Amino acid sequence: MNRKNKIWIWLLAGVTCTGLFSCSKDLQQDPEQAIPTDDVFTSGPTSLSALYGVYSRSQRPEVFGGQPQIIGDYMADNADCYGTVYFGEISTFTATAASPIISEMWRIHFDAIMGANMVIEKVPAVQDPTFTATERKMYVAEAKFMRSILYFQLLNLFSQPYQVQQGGMPGIPIVTTAFDGTINYPSRGTVNEAHAQIEKDLLESIPDLATTFPDPVLARGRATKGAAYALLSRLYLYREQWDKAAQYADSVLNGAPYKLAADYSFYDGNTMEDVFSIQNTENDGPGGSQGWAFYYRPLAAGQSGGYCPFSASLETAFAQEANDKRFAMSDEGTAGNNQKRRFTLKFPNVITFKDNAPLIRVTEMYLNRAEALTALNGVNQDALELMNALRRRAGLSEWTLTTFQTKDAFLTAILNERRKELCFEGHRRMDQLRKGLSLRENDPERIAGAERVILPIPQRELDVSPALKGHQNPGY
Repeated sequence: MNRKNKIWIWLLAGVTCTGLFSCSKDLQQDPEQAIPTDDVFTSGPTSLSALYGVYSRSQRPEVFGGQPQIIGDYMADNADCYGTVYFGEISTFTATAASPIISEMWRIHFDAIMGANMVIEKVPAVQDPTFTATERKMYVAEAKFMRSILYFQLLNLFSQPYQVQQGGMPGIPIVTTAFDGTINYPSRGTVNEAHAQIEKDLLESIPDLATTFPDPVLARGRATKGAAYALLSRLYLYREQWDKAAQYADSVLNGAPYKLAADYSFYDGNTMEDVFSIQNTENDGPGGSQGWAFYYRPLAAGQSGGYCPFSASLETAFAQEANDKRFAMSDEGTAGNNQKRRFTLKFPNVITFKDNAPLIRVTEMYLNRAEALTALNGVNQDALELMNALRRRAGLSEWTLTTFQTKDAFLTAILNERRKELCFEGHRRMDQLRKGLSLRENDPERIAGAERVILPIPQRELDVSPALKGHQNPGY
């Protein structure tokens, strides 16, 4: 994040591991990475800088900088993939545990998580009389939110959805303590146990999070009560706890800082449509000359790109109704295979990749609440009104109580609208899996519970951790 005291962004790197289970006494460190923890958490300003470091790590391409998000669309049926051989392997379900991309996604998620753990553990003990109790609690709460959203994404990538054995399938290792020099090897636990930790962090964070901030960049880029409500709504939706999914979505929609945008010009704007976005600037982007536009925009002369155009399936979905304004947010360009294809315009910046990462939007809360209310009550007026607000914005006709004869028909329509509203934002794969639908229309076996619809635990982690040996995901 581009903030004051940015010099502190990477201070915590020296007190965590380069990989959760891959620490080494021989690890080479830059001088600034070797600053002891006690020298980092010395005041309110340095504690805030350490917190910003967690946000900064989350910018990385392997976290919220594009890679997991494109996987969410091209591993499903929203996008095709013309990227590197390693992305291609994920797209064709032929990736291996040795994949460097998958290994880095695992490693850097845990790197950010360990930074959050450090903030949670160390901030309360900082000796600074000017550091107020309210500030301390808020920084800890923000770190808990970040830990929860990082674990949630990691779990969705590497574990089966709740619907498989009702959350009883293997989850991911959960670490909630700061690294103190002792290397531990936690087991994977279950999906339910991971969800319980995510829920706990979010519920504990809400009382101490800010409602908003005067600066729009902070209001959308730092964790707030609304962001925690929204992530809880998503969690409960994925777990089919419909009453809670609807309740927490409503908490966002009734919050003063949030409002459905009138059109689609809100992307990268830090508007009332945004609930939580990872902030990028021209001088402070995802890193590695990559960002969402790196994957989602056409191939340009002398540049890489064109990795993830529309799939034929998504174009067909949009073609069902003419003049959809969401489809108008696209154009044709050259794909990575040198063919003319259609690309989204949501992320236009291909120079500095400064587009913000739209992780949670008001639109999702409309969709969450409508789906949850329909699951509870069948075709109902409240859900119709939520969906019609989205359809009016898209320039489409409104639905009525007689449009759908059954609850299942209405739920299918809501999922289709969800697809078109949130395409290229990383939601599609989990929506298909949690609904028991195949990730690919021409491959009916790619459903929840099947092999290879989730990523392999990296081989490096299996080799180092005794707790993970023999616990690879089936099919790898």
